[in-house]
Amino acid sequence: MNKQTVSPLASGIDRRTAIKQLALACGLALSARSLSLLADSFSIPTDVSRRSQTALNPQQLALVRQLGEIIIPTTDTPGAIAAGVHDFINHQLAYCYSEDERIQILDCLARIQSVAQTRHERDFLACEAEQQISLLRDMEAARNEFDASDRQAFKQFKALVALGYYTSEIGASQELAYAPVPGGYRPIKFSEIGKAWALN
Repeated sequence: MNKQTVSPLASGIDRRTAIKQLALACGLALSARSLSLLADSFSIPTDVSRRSQTALNPQQLALVRQLGEIIIPTTDTPGAIAAGVHDFINHQLAYCYSEDERIQILDCLARIQSVAQTRHERDFLACEAEQQISLLRDMEAARNEFDASDRQAFKQFKALVALGYYTSEIGASQELAYAPVPGGYRPIKFSEIGKAWALN
């Protein structure tokens, strides 16, 4: 997947609209419910007791980490690993996704591992880079061991990787064009307007 330039997310009330625009620009396949939950849940929970919750075991997290880097690799800008996309996905699965959505992603990971074992008699992470890429290309094309449902599940996973990357600090400030204060700042003298500004 090549890195694409899309508009960085807005803040506050416009966040949902910005996420939907990002989804369309990247060709993402996320449900309306997921988009709404994502809009409200970018930050890690401040409740320390919740920070220990995880949807992925260490092996699954390592797999997600590698898959993310294959989808958005390090080039002249940092890739998915540097952006912490694997932790973002773990957070979303643990706190934001429904049980059905979580199961779909976990099943996608299990399917990748299963085919790697069938083809190469080893875990996906133990396969050569060329073998990993070939397997994922087959999954994306729904060929050989994979079918249309596998392709859809992988599309959902790629959507989550792209969303995690382009809403990260690295993705938004280094990969995308970013203006901290759009339009710049120009002070206005009271004498120019003659009255106070209305709040609404």
